[in-house]
Amino acid sequence: MPQPSANIFQQPRILKLFQTARNLFGVSRQYYSDKLPTRDPDQLLSLVDICHDAIDLGTPECNLPHDSPHLSSQSFYPYPNQSSFQLGNWFWNGGEKSQESFKELLKIVSDPMFQPSDVRHTQWNTIDAALASNELGDEDKWADIDAGWIRKPISFSVPFHHRTKIPGCQQYVGTELFYRPLIQVITERLTDPQHAEHFHYEPYRLWWKSKEGGPEVRLHGELYSSDAFFTAHQDLQNSPGEPGCSLPRVVVALMFWSDATHLTSFGSKKLWPLYMFFGNESKYRRCKPSCNLCSHIAYFQQVRVKQEMVSLSNS
Repeated sequence: MPQPSANIFQQPRILKLFQTARNLFGVSRQYYSDKLPTRDPDQLLSLVDICHDAIDLGTPECNLPHDSPHLSSQSFYPYPNQSSFQLGNWFWNGGEKSQESFKELLKIVSDPMFQPSDVRHTQWNTIDAALASNELGDEDKWADIDAGWIRKPISFSVPFHHRTKIPGCQQYVGTELFYRPLIQVITERLTDPQHAEHFHYEPYRLWWKSKEGGPEVRLHGELYSSDAFFTAHQDLQNSPGEPGCSLPRVVVALMFWSDATHLTSFGSKKLWPLYMFFGNESKYRRCKPSCNLCSHIAYFQQVRVKQEMVSLSNS
């Protein structure tokens, strides 16, 4: 007698709500699980981690880690090196010169990484001319192929009236999109031990109770303690799993935003960068520039209308 075929999908796990005991402040956590998670990233945080320090106050060291192995001369284009870039950044982006601005300059020149010989023969006029131009220069200098950036032409259909010289819909290549695939960015971040250990994979709800017999009050503060994250995690655990896979299934929360960025202090070139943060990280780490948690996903350019397309529409 033939045996019935086995279900290729795993059965949904039957989980319950697990709530921890209240701590000294009357706060408890509620997990969608039958036990505590195996790791708690909050245990890795110290008072220094959630406070602002000197490196997070907009100093050049914040965005230029000295121990980064990926910094090269191309990283500071059109500046030839880090020292000249720091001086140029101070001059153009430091606002009106004041006592505070002078202190920032002193921090730059007193930095052990600052080399006076690197700026002694810097061609400042040539650099200023490159910054003022609307051209990006050598395209590969800012779109790093090794970082996974992809260049894709964006085309769309433009309709023309039947009385024009060429009626109907014409395909028009308006601009190019520079972007990184999301899967690549997610994989890169999750496999980095420095960042992965701070990821919250198990969402929870926070409850506060002032005294025995009093009402419980819901606390809000992090994305991974929100109802949206909690519900998404619950739906994922109750859904059929991948055949033959017993690994934990977790939600990765992606946070996007974009705004216009003026590329130069005295030019007209603009880009709209698309930024991304991971909601699995604590907001106390996301708001610290020294943690380098912001990922650039894409760069949107303004659509350029070609003269010949305008002529066709006016024919």
